[in-house]
Amino acid sequence: MKYKFSLAALLLLLTALLAVPFVSGGTERVSVLVQAGDVDTAVAIVEAYGGELNEQLAIINAVSATVPEHALNAIAADGRTVAIHQDEEANVAGTTAARHINQVDATFPEVMGVDEVWAERIKGQQIGVAIVDTGIANSLWAARRVVARYDALDNGTWRLDPHGHGTMMASLIGNSTRDVDGFIGIAPRVKFIDVRALDAEGKGTYTDIIEGLNWILENKDEYNIRVVNLSLLGSISSPYWADPVNQAVEMLWDAGIVVVAAAGNVGPDAMTIAAPGNDPFVITVGAFTDNYTPDDPSDDYIAPFSGAGPTEVGFVKPDVVAPGAHMLTYAPAHSAWAQENQDLRVTGNYYEIAGTSSATAVTTGLVALMIQENPDMTPNQIKYALMASAQPAAYEDGTLAWSIFQQGAGRVWAPTAVLNPAEGEANAGMISGEPYVGPVVYRDGEFILVDENGEPLADAEGYSWVGGYSWVGGYSWVGGYSWVGGYSWVGGYSWVGGYSWVGGYSWVGNTDWDEWTQEDVWQSGYSWVGGYSWVGGYSWVGGYSWVGGYSWVGGYSWVGLTSFEE
Repeated sequence: MKYKFSLAALLLLLTALLAVPFVSGGTERVSVLVQAGDVDTAVAIVEAYGGELNEQLAIINAVSATVPEHALNAIAADGRTVAIHQDEEANVAGTTAARHINQVDATFPEVMGVDEVWAERIKGQQIGVAIVDTGIANSLWAARRVVARYDALDNGTWRLDPHGHGTMMASLIGNSTRDVDGFIGIAPRVKFIDVRALDAEGKGTYTDIIEGLNWILENKDEYNIRVVNLSLLGSISSPYWADPVNQAVEMLWDAGIVVVAAAGNVGPDAMTIAAPGNDPFVITVGAFTDNYTPDDPSDDYIAPFSGAGPTEVGFVKPDVVAPGAHMLTYAPAHSAWAQENQDLRVTGNYYEIAGTSSATAVTTGLVALMIQENPDMTPNQIKYALMASAQPAAYEDGTLAWSIFQQGAGRVWAPTAVLNPAEGEANAGMISGEPYVGPVVYRDGEFILVDENGEPLADAEGYSWVGGYSWVGGYSWVGGYSWVGGYSWVGGYSWVGGYSWVGGYSWVGNTDWDEWTQEDVWQSGYSWVGGYSWVGGYSWVGGYSWVGGYSWVGGYSWVGLTSFEE
């Protein structure tokens, strides 16, 4: 499914590129990322057009720079330029939540079955977990466990975490404080690697995030970094493979580091998966709530803010869901978040939060436990085992209570994932750095799964979705439906985070795009028909030609934090 190019297509792209989104003229300077064949060439390009170099980003053969606005067209047209990107912003993936508890009792580890793993003395010992966020503040539970710090912010404050979000994520991942029946965090013995890329407002740029990811790649062996937590959100302004942050996370994945990313907090509508969670390689996590009844899964439900799939190029996301509402966590007392959310304080420095950022963090902790017990597993094997052990919400007759585009493979379940992981590999047949399209199309008002000929899967009926937030209640998260190896259809169609057909079909779709009409619902591998169109012509820079009116204009942008009350 590699992308095919032609000279005519590239010329068309350049023509489109000169039209949007950059405007010539003027004396303004803009922040961009310039990619070339190597970093030295990217530096030379920036210098040749009067730009000012900011950071070198070897992980994606790029530099970030401030360049004259009037030079953008010339840089884009320079034969040495592979791609030029606006330096997009990203924010923390947090929300607030109404407070309903008044004691230090984190119930989410038990909801995930983590207490059964702790009983086997598996607590994440010696596993390095990198948290790319606002920093990690000093605390008793993290004392001597933050083994390295890297600050990608050029003008950051001296305070370790002025915002608070990074510390809250670290607490969910591995707070070693004991509560009434266990620990506050999922993996209370992991080693933290603090990679600060978001500022005191919880915001950051692609440059800072990629710089942090680059540092992780260069230092992974020294600190045994096996997992990276990305509880942050960016808008979708291109297909996943053209996004520079996604390019960087795929480099980490290829280097043996598991990347766990948030689904996003602008659900429940379809196509609300945020970057970098839209990358098909990584583990993307949505959120569910136990509805304040941790011992009764029958009333659990997907949090309405949780981002839903499919992705912009037709992949099933999220991959799994995890607890993400009324999450007990530690926040630095004088952090900006704590000062603004005193109504969410439970006791001391403990607060209650919600969001797919929280679901991502607890899943990161679970992955650390999996790696401790199974140290030789690759990222693809970890993802496969995590999805295979997940428990989907289903009715007694086996039909799904929530679409796979909302719950993925289902809720994570630690005992099976850690102690008896399924053997197999996600992302089967996929190579990081290559562009792929997924199996989902939009047809007759529904998102459906199709075969290589664009025909609906006969044995996947019931997996279609019209979007939105619907549930009529009365289901159990445990049993009632058999999932084998991730997404398993009765007829033997298996999808486990990549796109692997094991039921006799060979996927031959590709990422070429052609002109289409309402009658043409399958075009060279993938088409959107009606309802979810992209407005405009051709709007991004890079080596991929789109010839059917598909324009990526940041349609999934979001601002700040959202709220959720149960």
